[in-house]
Amino acid sequence: MHCNQYPLISIIIPVYQVEKYLDKCLDSVVNQTYTNLEIILVDDGSPDNCPDMCDAWMSRDPRINVIHQPNGGLSRARNAGLKIAIGEFIGFVDSDDWIEADMFELLISAIMETDADIAVCRYQPESEDSKVINKVAISSEKKLYLNEEALRLIIMEGSFIGTVVWNKLYRKSILENIRFHEGKIHEDNLWTPQIVGNSKLIVCIENSLYHYVIRKDSLSHDAGLKLKRIYDEHEMIEKRLEYVREHYPALEKYVILKLQNFCCREYLDIALNYSFLDENGDVRQELHQYFRQYRPAIIGDGDGIGKMIGRVLFWISPSLVVEINAFYNMLKKASCSCLIE
Repeated sequence: MHCNQYPLISIIIPVYQVEKYLDKCLDSVVNQTYTNLEIILVDDGSPDNCPDMCDAWMSRDPRINVIHQPNGGLSRARNAGLKIAIGEFIGFVDSDDWIEADMFELLISAIMETDADIAVCRYQPESEDSKVINKVAISSEKKLYLNEEALRLIIMEGSFIGTVVWNKLYRKSILENIRFHEGKIHEDNLWTPQIVGNSKLIVCIENSLYHYVIRKDSLSHDAGLKLKRIYDEHEMIEKRLEYVREHYPALEKYVILKLQNFCCREYLDIALNYSFLDENGDVRQELHQYFRQYRPAIIGDGDGIGKMIGRVLFWISPSLVVEINAFYNMLKKASCSCLIE
């Protein structure tokens, strides 16, 4: 591909305590078949060797810019990258992940062919030792979605579009002044729907081009941050509800469904796995109150009859739902034990 005839892509990579993964990540980015790149590394006050590693990479590749800043979290790092990015298109890569060599070539080609504002690809989850988790099929098929349908799929979590930012390429003009909420976990839950809402057309390609590495020590697996994750995710869902009510009111019922499923899920998780964090039951009581702001959402559309019944039961008696799930989990363990023996 003769990349000079194509626009500049700015790739923003936040960096924090990832010296074990950083070289593999950056090697996959600098060796993209699409070469017209601006690569922005945001060292978010990393206390390990990452700052020096970033500077070393910058000395080897003139396309790399490095920002060193005090630790402020993932959202602030991404915002810092957005502030200086000059590309017509924006991409994100997390510094503990890696990408296929043709990821950005295929994404920009899909945009150029369809005049879409966002291109999305599938991603492959894998463990830290590179073992594939739930292998994702690869296909050359493309699907086009108008913004409202794509937004509905995101809310319903019914496709690989998802709220994650790193499996997408964005036309910079649709980002406007929308920035990530700093100091929050689950910031993607609001940012991505707003960006999709600003777009006109989204193109999805079935290729699995992004490798998402599941780390045991990542923020999403830190038990000490469990309660913060709950409150931050609830706040992002509520803000999403405000956004949808103003711009896409037909989708309000789906956000309410997401809110109620979130309340059920986190209530059960605390009751069954993290009760030591909520000894007085205050967090669970709040989750039930959040749920009961609305009648149980009765929505088909692939949601499943089991979840519908679960929401009705949760409205009536959360403790009953906990008991049912505990009994179900016990039966599953017993079944597995029999199979092993």
